[in-house]
Amino acid sequence: MRRTVKVTKGGKVVSMSALVVVGDGNGSVGYGEGKDAEAPRAVRKATAAAIKNMIAVDRYDERTVLHDLDCKFKSTHIVMRAAPPGFGIRTNPNVHEVCRCAGISDLSAKVMGSRNPINVVKATFLALQKQKTATDLARDRGLRVHDVRKLVYGQ
Repeated sequence: MRRTVKVTKGGKVVSMSALVVVGDGNGSVGYGEGKDAEAPRAVRKATAAAIKNMIAVDRYDERTVLHDLDCKFKSTHIVMRAAPPGFGIRTNPNVHEVCRCAGISDLSAKVMGSRNPINVVKATFLALQKQKTATDLARDRGLRVHDVRKLVYGQ
């Protein structure tokens, strides 16, 4: 939630804005922003936008990202690293909520530059969308999927 005030000749005009992240904990996650004069209506608008803008996130073993990610959105730079089972989510609180909603349970991430919550959430979504599956990597490198899985996941 964020409260903003515009000062006019007639007085102060108060406005509320909300950022909401929703997810099913099983690979689908979305975010939305809503603005209104009243906080509950702003949250309702943001929730509706988040549900409308949901995306599917690929996960390795249903617990972590497929590979290490490096993403920049405006002046927010985020580095995400896959983690072993039981590691937990050791990240910025905003990244933590996005990952929890997506069903990612093991992850390490570092946010550098601007830590504005809206930009951090957008950078996290951009990074999660940029993931490449083993099939994509095999196609790009001209290898078999089995060989790529050995290289990337150590199987």
